[in-house]
Amino acid sequence: MQLRIFILSLALLTLPTMGFCQTYLRGNIFMYTNDTPVPGASVTNLTTGKTILATPAGTYVIEARNKDVVVFSFTGLTSDTVKVEEQLLKTGYDVGLKEDPHTLKNVTITSNYQLDSLRRREQYSRYFEKGPGITGGNRPPDGFGISVSPITHFSKKSREQRKFRKQLLKNEEEAYIDYVFSPVWVSKLTGLKNDSLRQFMYRYRPSYTLARTLDHADMIAYINDHYKEFIRPKR
Repeated sequence: MQLRIFILSLALLTLPTMGFCQTYLRGNIFMYTNDTPVPGASVTNLTTGKTILATPAGTYVIEARNKDVVVFSFTGLTSDTVKVEEQLLKTGYDVGLKEDPHTLKNVTITSNYQLDSLRRREQYSRYFEKGPGITGGNRPPDGFGISVSPITHFSKKSREQRKFRKQLLKNEEEAYIDYVFSPVWVSKLTGLKNDSLRQFMYRYRPSYTLARTLDHADMIAYINDHYKEFIRPKR
């Protein structure tokens, strides 16, 4: 009898630990056609609502469990969706994204970026709007004090929305860097391909602030200067 009670108690003690056990899905995100990494790609767990961004090297790690649905997406590329299985949590999941044929019709890169940016703003407009005021939406006129509801501002939903809004802004910044520092353009300027191109793109990827500072001519000079540094023999 005492043995049964001991076993039951041990099982009850291990249940909370099992419930809080975190598992992660991880892998690489790359272009299907040339294996080029896709830095800044969005990885969203639709089951939990959490979103992360791929690293400059195209790797990702996101919390996920068996049967969760995860979506991989990036501007101008066709999204990929996977239903998580136990085996994927052990081996990882590499994603090859393909170019979206709808965006290839427009040859003007500037127009594509601007249109995509506007679409993102429209699609996620509610995340960029200001939250409700002290009375749940009846805010005082602008300029008459700060309108913040402690209850809604610190709620889990509001925290998740603020976090997601930051990630959306980060996505926008990464999309702009990809626009002015694209692998196709860098390859045409330098002649680099495959592994050499991937190494160059990762090593010299500019920050968003720098990308916004440099105009077209300055970016060409930036790429050429670093290309000379890249091919310079190591002593």
